[in-house]
Amino acid sequence: MTAAELREIFATSTFREELAEMSSYLASIMQERPIVYLLAKHLRRKGYRFELEHKQTDLVVDGKRVEFKMNYNRCEEDLGNVLERFDGNLEGMWAAVEMGLLNKTWRVGPKIYQDVCVKRPDLFVWIILSRDLSNVPQADLNCIGFAVEQCKYNTTHPYCSNGDSLVVIDRFLSLLQEARSFSLSKLDIETKADFPSTYHFRICEFSKPC
Repeated sequence: MTAAELREIFATSTFREELAEMSSYLASIMQERPIVYLLAKHLRRKGYRFELEHKQTDLVVDGKRVEFKMNYNRCEEDLGNVLERFDGNLEGMWAAVEMGLLNKTWRVGPKIYQDVCVKRPDLFVWIILSRDLSNVPQADLNCIGFAVEQCKYNTTHPYCSNGDSLVVIDRFLSLLQEARSFSLSKLDIETKADFPSTYHFRICEFSKPC
């Protein structure tokens, strides 16, 4: 399993269609785990050998360990605050976590750092979800996870389907590359089901497999 093979599966019309449907019927929850399961279905169709949730790893495909994380695009605010606090020093950020000075449970940066630099998988997939809820009726917002927070964020950061808008995300990834070398593949999947959404995929393939 390589980053190119993963990207190829994500880019298929069938995967896109099923992801678009998922964006509606699973709008009330974070979709990280369902997307992993959707990928597993496509892996099975293609004849890959894989195992889900093997030894605290999200997915193992033909011996390659793959970790996943998913966040809403509003996580850029928290991520930016952490980067500013530690002046872009990710090792310093993680040291603060280990000393109990920074809670990794509620902070995006430490979670991503842990997956990449502590768990050290062969591949890491970061999915960032942007959503436009401006035309969703007020009564329906209750059926969408973190809708109020998303609407508030979009007042200062309008919805954009172009992944180039994720400046803080990509800055964080560039700092991660200094800590552990990897190639980066990007893919934006825009869906227009009940409301416009874009799933921004960041697929990292590390130079030295574990």
